[in-house]
Formats: sequence, C-alpha cells, structure tokens
Amino acid sequence: MVLLMFAAKFSGASPMESELNTYRYPGHDLGAVYSPESTSIKLWAPTAKSVSVKLFDDAIHPTFRLVPMTGDNQGIWSVKINGDQDGKYYLFQVTLPGLSGDPPTVFSVNDPNARGCSANTGRTLIYDPIKTNPEGWQQDSFVRLTNNTDAILYEVHVRDFSINTNSGTSALNRGKYLGMVEEGTKTPEGKMSGIDHLVELGITHVHLLPVTDYAGGDERQPAAGYTWYNWGYDPVLFDTPEGSYASDPDGTARQQEFKSMIQAFHRHHIGVVLDMVFNHTAGTGSGPFSIFDKIVPHYYYRIDASGRYANGTGCGNEVASEKPMARKFIVDSIKYWLTEYHVDGFRFDLMGILDRPTMLEVYREAKRINPDVIIYGEGWDMERVLPAKMMMTQVNVQGTGIAAFNDGIRDNVKGDVMSATARGFVQGAGPQYGGMDRFQLNIKGQSTGRDARDIKVYSPNETINYASAHDDLCLWDKLQISASNASENSRINMDKLAAGIVLTAQGIPFLHAGDEFLRSKNLVSNSYNDNDPRVNPVNWTLKAGHEEVFHFYQGLIALRKAHPAFRMTNPAAVDRALDFATNLPVNLVAYVIRYHANGDSWKNILVIYNGTGQSRDLNITGDWIIVADDRRAGIDALSSARNLIHVEPYSLLVAHTEGAYRFGPEF
Repeated sequence: MVLLMFAAKFSGASPMESELNTYRYPGHDLGAVYSPESTSIKLWAPTAKSVSVKLFDDAIHPTFRLVPMTGDNQGIWSVKINGDQDGKYYLFQVTLPGLSGDPPTVFSVNDPNARGCSANTGRTLIYDPIKTNPEGWQQDSFVRLTNNTDAILYEVHVRDFSINTNSGTSALNRGKYLGMVEEGTKTPEGKMSGIDHLVELGITHVHLLPVTDYAGGDERQPAAGYTWYNWGYDPVLFDTPEGSYASDPDGTARQQEFKSMIQAFHRHHIGVVLDMVFNHTAGTGSGPFSIFDKIVPHYYYRIDASGRYANGTGCGNEVASEKPMARKFIVDSIKYWLTEYHVDGFRFDLMGILDRPTMLEVYREAKRINPDVIIYGEGWDMERVLPAKMMMTQVNVQGTGIAAFNDGIRDNVKGDVMSATARGFVQGAGPQYGGMDRFQLNIKGQSTGRDARDIKVYSPNETINYASAHDDLCLWDKLQISASNASENSRINMDKLAAGIVLTAQGIPFLHAGDEFLRSKNLVSNSYNDNDPRVNPVNWTLKAGHEEVFHFYQGLIALRKAHPAFRMTNPAAVDRALDFATNLPVNLVAYVIRYHANGDSWKNILVIYNGTGQSRDLNITGDWIIVADDRRAGIDALSSARNLIHVEPYSLLVAHTEGAYRFGPEF
C-alpha cells in the first residue's frame, strides 16, 4: 500500500504506525547493490524526514562525502553512486521527526541490510561479492540430507574449537574461521584434531554458535590475546560474518574466509548450520549498536501494555517478527545465507519468540533454494505479548518439518538442567518427567516437554535429541556434580549411556563439542562471557586421556549411520517397529526394533539402557550378535549370546538377530 510519509510523525498508535504494520516492500534490492560501474543503495525508512549517505574512502579516516537520498511514496530512500565504489564504506544519516514539537533527531547508523562492515561494526562496507569467492566456489554445493533424522549435529563455538595451543592449529588460524578447517592438525599426543577429528568422529553437520556480526568484544585484538569472550548472542548486523574470527576485521577477509570454511567442510561432506539470533538485538533506542530504532523507531520491536519494550527474551527486547518488514528481513536474511554462502541449515535461538507464519515462510523459502536444508530451534514458550497459538513453540512445531529441541528427553536422561545436583535416568534416579511411559515416548521421537502433560511430537524429524549444549552445565560437569559419590568409572559409563540414548533414540541427535572426550568447563554453567582459559576453549589433550570414550561415540555414530532403523520418520512406523519389554526392574529399558524397520539390513535390533548400578541379565530368546556394550560400540560383532543378554551397570547394549525373539518373563 502507499504510505503517507515525509510529514508524518511516529508516535503511539498513529495512522502511520497502522499503515506500517500492514506494509511490505516486495523488492529484493535493499542495502547496497554493487557493480563496477555504480552502486545503488536503498533503505526502507518511511518515517524519516530525510536520509543521506555518508561515504567514506576507508574504515578509519573521519572525512566523508554526504550524498542525499531520494524518498518515494513507499518509504524507500534510494541513491545511485556512479563509479567503482569497491572497498568504500558508508553510514546512513537519518533525520527523524521530533515528537510533540521536539526538534528532529539525526542518527548516523549502519545499513541494517549490510553484508560487510569495518571492525566493531564501525561502518558498512561496499564490496564486490564475486571477489570474495574462493577458487572452485561455483562448483561448491550443499550437503545432501534426505531426512532430518539422517543428520548428526555437532555444536561448537569457532574460537573454542581451535584457540587452545594443544589443538595443533597454526598460530595464524587459531580461533578463526580457517582454524575450523585446517587439515593435518594433531594434539600433543598425536591424535587427530580440528576438522580431521570431525571426519574421524563421523558427524554430518557442524552447528556453529553465532557467527553473524555481534556487539561483544574488540575485533581488532589478536585472537590469542583477547581480553574478552562472547558466545555471540548479541546480534547487530545479521547478514555480515563476525569479524573477530577473520584474519582482518576490516575489508573482505571475513567474507572470503567464511566461504573457504564452508567449502572445506563441504569437501569433507559435512554440512554447516548457522545459529541465528533473530529474536532480539544487541541495542535499541539511541543506544550503542542500535540499528533498527534509528531508522524506523519501535517498528521492529514488540511493545508491551505499559509502552515499554517487551522482554520475553530476557535480553531487553524482542523482535516483532510478525510485522511484515520484520518478517521480510528475517526471510531475506535466510535466503541470503543460503545463496551467497551455501550454508546447509539454521538453528533459531529462542525460536518460540518468533511467530509461526514467519517460520513457515522461512521454511518454504529455504526449501526452494536447498531442498536438503535442516531448520530447527528452541521452541520454549516465553513470549507474553502475542497469543501463544501464534508463536513457534514446541507445541506449534507439529507437522511443519521444522524441529525443536527436546527438553523432555534431555532432562529425563540427565536430570533437570536448572539444578546442578538433580539426577536423571543415567545417574540411577529414573526419568523425572512423566516416568517410564513418557521416557519411552521420548525414545520413540514422539514426546517432548517437562510439564505434567507432555507435548506431542508429530515426527522424529521434528525433535532434536540432546543431553548437552552450550547452555547450562556440559554433560561431564553435570555428572561430576550430580553423581559426585559415584566412582569416576561409573560417571564415565553414565556419560556413554547418555550418548547412547541420544544416538539410538528416534529423532535428530545433537552433540556438544568435546562431550566425546569428556569436555569440562571447570564446572561453570553459564560461560557466555567467561574468558578463563580453563572454561570455554576445547582441551584437546582429553582426547588421548579418554580415547575409549571417543571411540564409543564414534562407534555409535557409525552404527546410526549404517542402520536406518534408528532413523525413522513416520510415527506409525515407529509404533509398529518398536517393541518394549514390560515388567522390567526400575530404571531399565529394553526394546526391539523389529521387522527390518525402515529397510534395515538387520531383522531385529535389541537396545537396552541400564540406568542402575547393578548388572542385569535379560531373558530374551534368540541368537544375538552384540555390537555395543559398556566399553565399545560400532557395526562389527563384539560377542554373541543365546537367550540371555548380560548388561553391565550404567550401560547401553545393542545386539541383532536374524531369527525370531521373545522377551522372557523377568530378569
């Protein structure tokens, strides 16, 4: 629709705001569009009195040329700057009308659609994107993924992965994008590290904590000498790679090296998932790192009944994704990362803050570009301004193809994340949320949630099963605190059992970096800004110290990848295939995946989880080949058993048979 602009003032629930809430610009040319002959720049700022471009020759010097922009009756301000502007920088100078007779306010602000910037989000960069393509980029392609359940996700922070000297990464690449993919690195003990470690482990997708431009820290400090640390959940420019992980935060090193990282992962058949933080921004109003409010005040944010910024996120604001231009911004950003950087998936931080129609549009548009894309997020119910039915929470994910993190299986496996001492199934306390009946539904990929009533999961394709993530205590630290009276060997078995449940349950397995060799964060539960070298950096010497644990994880991954029975997508098929034993001792689970489920080469697969401190013997008829026990896991035979299966304390067992089976009356 046509906007009545220029003379309008933005205040309260004015007609202008009403029009803004229904308007959507259909073009795909917001921001800077570069060519060697000229650069066109467009900005949507319908409430501005005037907008100009402050054009700088470089990232440092303060002198600039002021270039006026022309506004149209749709709220679009535009200018065409002739000549080759490659390598130049700009800011918008936006003049907003004063409220209630106040004088106009003038802001210098970055382009919200920026694809590059100088260090510390100083200025927006104009550049030739073709020049950032590494050799062979046109031949690079997405990683294939038939179903979400075929993915094995590995979550990692770019700096954490390689900043430690014991990573074996070259000094130049430590803590950087290129440090993620440097080949041939070794731990001091001679074990594979870096990308070679990921290939050896067997994961399918690496999930990167936020790598879009964020507010925290000084990008110009050398990585090894940072006086700061940040996970990156304070976003500023959503379409610009973070500069602290590049060799140079100015210029186009961040774009070039990000693409080289993606390309290297793809060469090893590993997909890349980006952690996207669209639910809030680092700044609002006239404060530092505020972008949207300095262009269209309040439009991009939800306002509560008292007239304040809504704060369902706990981060000071929440993005009004339901508004057309906010929705367009999110959808366009996703499309940009897919087309320009060839990423393979997206994890949405606090996805429950975003509205369902926006997420459905994200899914549709992403699938058009990459049919194999994987999209998932945190479906926590946190929003308090809009009706719950509008939000992309766990309950509203059902049937969309988008997956949500499963806090039900997480806390049933290891105990409540809100309490360091709380115990769950693997520590011998049993599943605490819904008991064994709910736990069986967790295992079938059919239930999530921690409340008295569970939340139905429509398909295993829509549940992210995990025991550990960057939030809260990592798995080994949780076990050290909650099972402090157990022996270290018992805690190691608990860790392996937790991994075994995650990697054999129906759904999408998700691993936190370093869990495969008992990573510790020095018992710190919320390490988002902790720069202590004993906390966040991955300690690669642990790999040699816990080599059996690593090989156990590796074997479970190989087992899952080789056998589609663990990767079903249809709940009815799961119901037909999974046969749970009944009348078992407390805190013991045994089931058979039967009838060559999902086209599996093995006819009947027995899975046992022993969450007790005693060994057990299961009466089950048949000749069984055991491929996973308390020490080892994989696809090859470890031993055999007939009619009686022995299970060690706090352990998993997987076996298979080509014959018939029948559970005995008791253990």
